[in-house]
Amino acid sequence: MKYNAILSIVGKVLLTLLLVMPILGTLGIFPAPTADMYQTPEAFQFINLLMQSKYIMVINSVVYLITLYCLWTRRTALAALLLLPISINIVGFHAFLDGGLFTGGAVMGNVLLLLNLAFLWQQRANYKSLWEKRT
Repeated sequence: MKYNAILSIVGKVLLTLLLVMPILGTLGIFPAPTADMYQTPEAFQFINLLMQSKYIMVINSVVYLITLYCLWTRRTALAALLLLPISINIVGFHAFLDGGLFTGGAVMGNVLLLLNLAFLWQQRANYKSLWEKRT
């Protein structure tokens, strides 16, 4: 097996683990977040609002499931695009509301974004047609 293929599989497994955890949280398998998990009261308040609205959690879970399906059925380019806005928002949340990118809670979000960027880079040839002008 090639080195890149092994890295790709390891990345897919890590990404799968990162995407399954919020799905389990939405299903109530993980306990609800508590204030001590966040660096600022605003961050906890924001997460509480998302959790209470339910629909954001359900929509994110559906997007995660579709992303996982695409990831493991050789549609990695689509999976990376689906995940990009969510991973940017997670990192943005930690950067602006939760005390910075180097706090304990931000680590998983940072890893998620780095994996997402790695898959985007790996699949960059598939995106060329998106940038071409059509007449």
